[in-house]
Amino acid sequence: MQPGSTIEQIVSRNEGYRRGAGKEQLSIDLLQEFLRDKLGRCGGVIDGQEDNYRHGDLRFPCGATIECKGQPIDPFRYKQNFVELFESTQNDRHLGGLQRFADLLHLELSEIIHAKVRFRGSIAQVGELKRVSVSITSMESAAFTAYVNYMNGGQHIYIYERDEILSNIRSGLKNGLVRGAGNSNDDTYAVFIPLPRMRWARNRERWAASGSESEIASISRLADSLK
Repeated sequence: MQPGSTIEQIVSRNEGYRRGAGKEQLSIDLLQEFLRDKLGRCGGVIDGQEDNYRHGDLRFPCGATIECKGQPIDPFRYKQNFVELFESTQNDRHLGGLQRFADLLHLELSEIIHAKVRFRGSIAQVGELKRVSVSITSMESAAFTAYVNYMNGGQHIYIYERDEILSNIRSGLKNGLVRGAGNSNDDTYAVFIPLPRMRWARNRERWAASGSESEIASISRLADSLK
């Protein structure tokens, strides 16, 4: 659920996955188009499922990667960004996932277990979840995480540096998590975080910087890391 919403839309896991089908490819294509225009290079798509899960969606010759998320971001409507953190599953492959999530953020497991989570109007603790698929695995290894609003040919792009998004997630955990919000299934846990300083909005056929950092500084930051 995006900030300002009053109704949580709970969907089944299969329905959530169905809704996500196709949007990620549209988002990746749009991000590549943007990077090609701004940097003159767009990275190659990471196809392997395990490689994608661990490192993200685009890889550059220097080895740096970008994770790409398709999401209806809009800084004029939503003053924070919605980030899916992990999903409770029945798959034994994900045994001990909550500990891996804590390790990724350099937090104690107890801090995650006792974190507050809002679900269907009530507040509880995360608890000792046995099997957890860590959704932000690639964010820890990727140099950048991009959120792309791909609607109508592209509207907004957010780009977080690795340390920026991980720091924001740690801070967001202190304010509590939400479960089953937005178009995610009811086993998904998420937080709201600040918008990144690197942002762009489509202005007719051009992407114009819309964040707190100048476009020159943002493009230089990207270019230095994505050689």
